[in-house]
Amino acid sequence: MSDLTTPTGIEDRLRQLVNDLASAQLTLARVRDVEVDAKHTYEAARRAALFSGQCPKVTRGGYTTAERDAWVDGQVAVQRRAYDLAVAKREAAQDLLRVVRDQAMVVMALANSVRTAYQVAGRG
Repeated sequence: MSDLTTPTGIEDRLRQLVNDLASAQLTLARVRDVEVDAKHTYEAARRAALFSGQCPKVTRGGYTTAERDAWVDGQVAVQRRAYDLAVAKREAAQDLLRVVRDQAMVVMALANSVRTAYQVAGRG
């Protein structure tokens, strides 16, 4: 970890944060693509189940819409879980990007304070 009480330490930390930001952005882009793929897979599986010959047909005195939907949901549970996990990973990647960005903002503010202190002390 860099010494954040010196201009050199702050510069080192800012360089690391730039790398961290780039990495977090790449990760976010990658998990967004995975999320989109998972969503399309889930929706395709849901349509296939809904139009399957085995899908209960809603009729008066027969199956209800809720029963049909429950059957369809049971058929696509694995794809739904994969999609939900992809959403959670994308949200985590967004959180990481925000955290790294916030850290960069704090270090930049600290850099201003340290720069001022060094100038006042005649060392900067």
